[in-house]
Amino acid sequence: MVRRIIVVFLVLAVAALAAIFANLNPAVIPFDLAFGTIQAPLTLVIIACLALGWVLGLVSASFMIFRMMAQRRTLRRSLRLVEKEVENLRSMSLPETNAGSNDQQSAENA
Repeated sequence: MVRRIIVVFLVLAVAALAAIFANLNPAVIPFDLAFGTIQAPLTLVIIACLALGWVLGLVSASFMIFRMMAQRRTLRRSLRLVEKEVENLRSMSLPETNAGSNDQQSAENA
């Protein structure tokens, strides 16, 4: 509940700061694209650049995230196999050796 209130407060604070920024910078600037030029408010251009950077960051990070997820799957599979092997080894009965009892009997006889 507290987390939700904090998130709502932060979203409202960012929205208020964005509105103040937009109000202080009402200028319209020419934005030159490779195929043409458009007139856009400075605030809109900055928001579009931030959004594009955010999307490109997510795309570039997703490659590493997917690779790590695949590695995690293989490691979990290996862990399961090793755990089964350890469980099988623990459940095996050890063969009884008579060497220890023979040494003890010979020591008693001497």
